Amino acid sequence: MPIAREGAFLVSHDLAEAPSLGLESANLAACIQEAKLHPYKSVFGSPSFGFNEVSLDALSELPELEAVWFWDVSLKSIEALYALHALKSFGVHSKRPAIDFSRLRSLQQVVWHYKPTDTGLGTLNLKRLHIWHCSLKGEGFSGLQLPGTLEELQLNWASAATLDGLPTIPSLRRLEIHQCRNLESLAVLPILFPRLEHLVVAACGRVAVPDTEWLKARIPSLRHAYVKDKKVI
Repeated sequence: MPIAREGAFLVSHDLAEAPSLGLESANLAACIQEAKLHPYKSVFGSPSFGFNEVSLDALSELPELEAVWFWDVSLKSIEALYALHALKSFGVHSKRPAIDFSRLRSLQQVVWHYKPTDTGLGTLNLKRLHIWHCSLKGEGFSGLQLPGTLEELQLNWASAATLDGLPTIPSLRRLEIHQCRNLESLAVLPILFPRLEHLVVAACGRVAVPDTEWLKARIPSLRHAYVKDKKVI
């Protein structure tokens, strides 16, 4: 995600659909003013790029934001997020208070750094969800609340050995699973995601590569499947 200085401000053209402005603590008031004047619909922040705040209070001055992405941050307050009624895209690392996603009704895509105290995610009408570092008790995903509207789901560094416990999501078209090193079986895929079109499973060393004919027969919509360095379909 290239980030470069354009004039006095850091800008990325890859973090969201629209250009994103970097918020820097040493120049925070000017950054907020620039976001208002431009106007920017997306902002980001990271200590690597000069954002060292312990809250997201500055966002309260940008109520029309549609996308936020903050990483490697350590936050004590996220309350300002709840005033962003146009927010469509969200990503904030896990060193933060718990989030009540039910108060962010306009969200369409989320990068969720899993925190067991977060609530309300399953109530949203999300299209895309990327989950990072999901550690749950048991061998599957029992207890994980996901929206039934998803079209794309990505699981990264999950602890589960099976996909059991995930909800059935007929709308899901794309599934990616990365670095889930305990995962052994994909047997429930046809039940969970009967209209899947794209499947990618990478860096999951224990998973059994499914038979091509079995996959084609059980998920007729599947057009592309890549599992453990092997093109299955």
